[in-house]
Parts: sequence; C-alpha cells; structure tokens
Amino acid sequence: MRRVEYPKRGTPEFDAIKTAYKQIYTTTELSRMQTEWDDWKRRNGVTTIPETVETLMLADVDVLADVYERFSALTIRRKMPGKNGRAVRSTEMNELDAIFEYTRHYDTKIARFFCDNAEELHISSCHYCELAYVNVYRVVTGSTATSYQHFDVDHYLPKTKCPIIGLSLFNFIPSCQVCNSRIKSSRTVGTMMGEWIQFSPVGENYGFEDNVKIRLRMHRGPDTTFKKKGEYYIYFRCKNGFRKEVDFFHLEERYEFHKMEAMRLKQLKAQYPMSARRKIARLLGKTEAEVREDLFHKKYLKDNHRCFSKLTADMLR
Repeated sequence: MRRVEYPKRGTPEFDAIKTAYKQIYTTTELSRMQTEWDDWKRRNGVTTIPETVETLMLADVDVLADVYERFSALTIRRKMPGKNGRAVRSTEMNELDAIFEYTRHYDTKIARFFCDNAEELHISSCHYCELAYVNVYRVVTGSTATSYQHFDVDHYLPKTKCPIIGLSLFNFIPSCQVCNSRIKSSRTVGTMMGEWIQFSPVGENYGFEDNVKIRLRMHRGPDTTFKKKGEYYIYFRCKNGFRKEVDFFHLEERYEFHKMEAMRLKQLKAQYPMSARRKIARLLGKTEAEVREDLFHKKYLKDNHRCFSKLTADMLR
C-alpha cells in the first residue's frame, strides 16, 4: 500500500540505481545466462519472448507484466509425474531456475543491494501493509560494520511461475514476512496484466494513496466475526478496483486489531479542534500547524515512512 520510492524515471539518479543493480552480476555471468537463455528458447521453440537477460533484469513494471503474461501462455511443460504419482516441477522449468538462479546464488547479493540502498529507497515499513517495520540494522565487530536486512524481498510476480523475471529489479518488493510468506506466497495480486501493473508498489503511478481511504464506521447489523453491533470497526473505502488489493492482503481484518489507534486519533481530534489548537498556539508562540503536528505527528509519520502513516492521515481528514 506504499510505493517503493525509486527516483523519478528518466533521471540520472534512476539510471544510477539500475547501473548499481546490474553490477551485482559479472560480465561472465551475464554472458553465460544470455547464452543459456537463447539456447533454452531455441530448444523449446519459444519466439514470443525476444527480451534479453539484461532487458528482463531492468524492465519496468509494465514490461514485466507483459512478459509474465506471454510466458504464462507458452505451451511448455510445467509439471511432470514424480514419485508416488505426485506432480513435480518439469525439466523445462528446472532449467530456467538454473539459468535465472535466484535461490542460493543471487538472493544474498540482491538482499545486500537493498540494504545498501535502504536509505535512498526509504525502506522503513512493509510496502504491502504498512503494519510492520522493515529495516536495516548494523552489527559492529571490531572496526567492521556489517548491514543486515530485517525484511523479505518478495517477487511481486512469482518467480516459481515465471523464472525469467526472478532477477528483475522492479519485480522486488521489500515486505514483511506475513505479507510475503503467509499471505501472498506464489500468488499474484490480480488476475490480468492491467491489474498486475495497477497493484505493483514499484509502479511510478501506484495509486493506492488516492484510491483507498481508511475509515471508522459504526456497525449497525448483526454481529459478525470481528464486528459487534453498536461498535466502531475499520473500513477501507476503495475505488477503481483497489478493493481487490485490500482483500488480497486482508487489510481490513489485520487493521481491525489496531482499531484502538484509530479511536485514539478520533478522540484526540475531537478533544483538540482547530479553535483549541489556535488557543494553544497563541499561548506557546507557535502556529496552528505546528501545534497540530505536535499532537498528531502526521507529517513526521509520512516523511519518515513509519507504520500507520496512512491510517493517521486518513483519520485526521
């Protein structure tokens, strides 16, 4: 629900990020991958995916969604009979796993890349839910400081279903373990290319902020799983299709646990209306905006990408 803040597309800063990512791989490794990728396509009669290894690595969200769709349409074997009659990954898919070798080979280097760029990319809270902090911490041993990541690097479009984008920079989302492993796993958010583009937090025009508002509502019907008659509950008001993303990550159910924070903000806002804030401002020699920030910390939470930033902003509207 929070965009990964890459520099603006087309700027030198954006190009520098892509160059730094490409440098994870040696010229020899890139050449080896390209040779094997070309050979795999030739042996399997694939002509609909002309993209090179380097293009796949640095392709933007819309291109990756298109590649994912084209790969999904291929008539290659994906499963084959295994022991006890259980289906296992096919030879064709295993070969791609070995070419675009993320697990046990490049995953550590990619995690290091995000550690090194955590400050520039504002990696602070989970980009899917904004409920958990995802951060980098450093351990100092003697004169050496080593950085470690306290977050998962999720493949937005699953590499298990499309190994050729397993090393794609703009397919990676810094996320919490709950969103990555327990909820999303190898599924896609949405079922078609337009939705994959729309719901990707890497997209420059990711629209969650403008299309979803978090609200408190009074429940007036019969009791449900987490709603009791006469009590407030958390509700996500969505438009332009973003209900799919909210439901996919179970955001309403998960935010319900933190309803007390929304209630606190609601009560604080009622306790300190603008007239009261103006009086306090005059007494302290501050502006009303400064008093408002001291009370609610809206700007602090947004500028520092803290958890509940959007919840706070929406409760104060």
